[in-house]
Amino acid sequence: MNNSIMCLTRDSSEYSHDQQVKDFIQGGGQFIQLRSKSLPSEVLYQQANRAVTYAKAYQAKLIINDHIELTRKVDAHGVHLGANDGSVAKARKILSSKKIIGKTVHSIEEALCAKKDKPDYVGMGPYRTSSTKINLRPVLTNYQFQQIVKILDPIPVYLIGGLCKDDFPLIESLGVQGLALCSALFSGKNLMDQTRLIVNKSRAYSRLTIY
Repeated sequence: MNNSIMCLTRDSSEYSHDQQVKDFIQGGGQFIQLRSKSLPSEVLYQQANRAVTYAKAYQAKLIINDHIELTRKVDAHGVHLGANDGSVAKARKILSSKKIIGKTVHSIEEALCAKKDKPDYVGMGPYRTSSTKINLRPVLTNYQFQQIVKILDPIPVYLIGGLCKDDFPLIESLGVQGLALCSALFSGKNLMDQTRLIVNKSRAYSRLTIY
């Protein structure tokens, strides 16, 4: 599994989240996070359910952002927890032990807390300001990002926030597992083709499989 890139869906796309997941997978994406901040719960359930079915058919991993109970209902591969979504321990009580649980970290203080919480991976950022995220935390320096990675070791870390296809060298310079990309995947004329282009570029930076 190519794990140097996490593909993130978005509400602002002209495509439904399940269609975005299909295009990511057809473009070679294997680690995907379904992230919706505005869909009504029933619509989100329907799209997430279709996305999970498709991901499983193609041996991709699908993570649901924010929603522990939705993750359980659609039997997604895991959940990503934001600052206000509860603890990893809470999620593990609701989900099976095989599920992947991610956690967001914005600072060294949050990294110290996350280390105790023991998530399966961490999303660290924002690296830059991003048009897909409202109320971003302050952007840290590269040194601070490196310190967070050291604190969290051996937990895999994905860098997030305003990243583009030319940022894969950050995997080596910051010591992260990979990059979480959203806007960069939608910057071309065709989502599947743009995903394929970026996934192919990411392969040179792929690390050991973690899931």
